Amino acid sequence: MKEKKNIIISALVHRFGGWGVLALAIACGALAGYWGGNWHVLALQDEIERKELLIEQLYERSETFDYQQHIATVELGIERAASKSLQQELLMAQDENFALRRELTFYQKIMAPELEASGVVIDSLELQKNIAANHFHFRLAIVQMERLRNLTKGSLNIRLHGRKEGKSASFDLLALANIEAKDRQFSMRYFTVQAGDFVLPDDFLPERIDVEVNINGSKQPLTRSFFWSQLLQERAKQVVE
Repeated sequence: MKEKKNIIISALVHRFGGWGVLALAIACGALAGYWGGNWHVLALQDEIERKELLIEQLYERSETFDYQQHIATVELGIERAASKSLQQELLMAQDENFALRRELTFYQKIMAPELEASGVVIDSLELQKNIAANHFHFRLAIVQMERLRNLTKGSLNIRLHGRKEGKSASFDLLALANIEAKDRQFSMRYFTVQAGDFVLPDDFLPERIDVEVNINGSKQPLTRSFFWSQLLQERAKQVVE
């Protein structure tokens, strides 16, 4: 290979002379440099175009993000305004509710003083059948009606009335539920709940539940009666709904 190259160079020198070969070598070098430089310029132009395209895309994304941020800011402002409006409506509803409760408490004091004492009422009694036969769950709620609620203490008794072997009979429902004396005391603010499970005595037909609540510092106890069949009907209606 080397000999072939030397032959070619010798032939060129013989035909064009030494200066001719040198000029040809310079021309080839210049041509190669020109094409190399031109290729580098074209590569740089392509790189610049790609960068410009990327910058344009980044600007578009930035504008999109700015628009989305603006929309989010507007939506947040609307939600805050709506939340503030709802809070005002809630406060108005609470004030109206308290006013109605005060009015109800006033009429209760006149028509049925035994239903209210020191702003406290027996709110509800729920009765639910358990899986086992003659096994039931109860839940008693006592509520303060006043807007400014102080700590209220007291105790409660629940009596189950009915018939056993054809005669009137009654039982301490809390005793049937194994609720001790200390657990019949309560201390509440806003409301308190007493719940438990009990089993009906054998051959006992329940008819009515009497609730008595004694508030510390009040001479008048709270009393309210609930009919057994009505409590079960209300529970069945809640399950259906």
